[in-house]
This record gives sequence, structure tokens and C-alpha cells, in this order.
Amino acid sequence: MSNKNYVRNGHRININVTEAKRGRWDWYYTIDALNYTSLRERPAASEDLAMSEAERDANRKADSMPTGDA
Repeated sequence: MSNKNYVRNGHRININVTEAKRGRWDWYYTIDALNYTSLRERPAASEDLAMSEAERDANRKADSMPTGDA
């Protein structure tokens, strides 16, 4: 399991990646401790790929929101 926390566009993003089944990885994240988003229907082939997918999705969502104050 890996975890990444950072601020983007004034919003706090918290990403978690967990191993679902042998070598398959799920991810989920929150933005500002709200807006829970996950992808468990299509596990990634590696932990790094799951983290990259989650970051890309979270960044897109944070960039589309009004600037936060984090």
C-alpha cells in the first residue's frame, strides 16, 4: 500500500493505492477530505501505474475546481 498527499490548485489531495489481488492494484483519493473517488472495477497492473492513474484523475478534478485555500 502506498499513500501520497499534496496540494494542487489550493486543494489537499490524498491518494491511496492498495493491492487488490495478486499483482493488481486499486486506488482511491479524496480532495479536501471530501469528494471520495475510487477505481476498483479496473485494477492497474502495478502499484506505480495505479498511483499515476490516480494522480492524473485527481489533478484533472482539482484543476477543474475553483482555487482552494489549502
